[in-house]
Amino acid sequence: MRVALLADFPVHTLPGFADRQPGHHATWLPPLALELEKHAANLDLHWITCTKDVSRATTVHAWNQTFHLVPRRKLSLEILTVFRRERRLISELLHSLQPGLVHAWGTEQGYALAALDHSPDSLISMQGILQVYCKAARMPWFTRIQARHEARVLENAHHLTVESPWGESQLRRLAPQADIHHLEYGAAPGCFEIQRNPAERPLALFVGSPYPLKGIDTLMQAFSDPRLHHIELLVLGTRNPDIVRHPLPAHIRLLGHRPPDEVRDWMSRAWCLVHPTRADTSPNCVKEARVIGLPVVTTPNGGQTQYVEHGKSGWLHSAGDVDGLIEGVLKVTQNLETSLTMGACRKDECRTRLHPSATAARMLEIYHKAGSADRPTPT
Repeated sequence: MRVALLADFPVHTLPGFADRQPGHHATWLPPLALELEKHAANLDLHWITCTKDVSRATTVHAWNQTFHLVPRRKLSLEILTVFRRERRLISELLHSLQPGLVHAWGTEQGYALAALDHSPDSLISMQGILQVYCKAARMPWFTRIQARHEARVLENAHHLTVESPWGESQLRRLAPQADIHHLEYGAAPGCFEIQRNPAERPLALFVGSPYPLKGIDTLMQAFSDPRLHHIELLVLGTRNPDIVRHPLPAHIRLLGHRPPDEVRDWMSRAWCLVHPTRADTSPNCVKEARVIGLPVVTTPNGGQTQYVEHGKSGWLHSAGDVDGLIEGVLKVTQNLETSLTMGACRKDECRTRLHPSATAARMLEIYHKAGSADRPTPT
């Protein structure tokens, strides 16, 4: 069977594109493609990706799969026009490919809309759930527009996948007509090779976008409190000028966006990961931390509770609860032995669940459950 996968695939991982800018958010897709090479020999897989890394339509073959790269213009213009141009180009490709199943990843861009343009029986895999995020915190204007596009998708989708029970509960309310399947995205393979090497001084790590949705305001208030001045905090991710308007205490360092290998090195040296999110379908940083064996201080507002058990492998506090975050960090970092013991709790289980091979196997099961094997090829 031929399957078209519409996704924002990290182009820099493809042959001939190694010089392109890394640091892509969809870190789980290249490992998934490698696993599909092993487990999906009976499928003819065609990825369709819109990217600024090409100026004309380009086809790349890798891992016994075909990648169709569509030139992208300014993303903000695409968002404002409901991805009209990209949807047309994708539609032309799908008409040429005649896939038995279309599988689109994410509602942030035009892929899900393009998939449903082709067939309401297309499979849509959620990344974030933007409508929920916009209610949880003040989001940028373009995200609010994307959330409106997402609403159209969820009103019409027949088959959805989501990474967590938390996400499933949100989708049951937003898309009651859809069949919803649980599909966790694997952690990056490099995480499975990292051994913890904690710093001598207690070190807490925040990885992600430093915006209100991720609880950066709670984080800054907590670590500005004298009770945490003995713990160094590193903030890795896109810089946000709103959090540097005032001088920060010396033990808080903003390192900005860092390469994946450096992020994992910091995870190996940290005593805990802090993730005070207000809503999160299933954060990559928490998955990577747990695969490495790092305890996590976070909230119950998301799918991260699949990997973090309160008082055992981390600490949960209410979103926006500064004192709760402080208490959690103090509990987890009271001594190095506590950090190591909590990090090791259910680590092997997380490594099994979050291996890319598990994602590939589950995805193929969902293809079967969605009825794709019996669906005739469109004419």
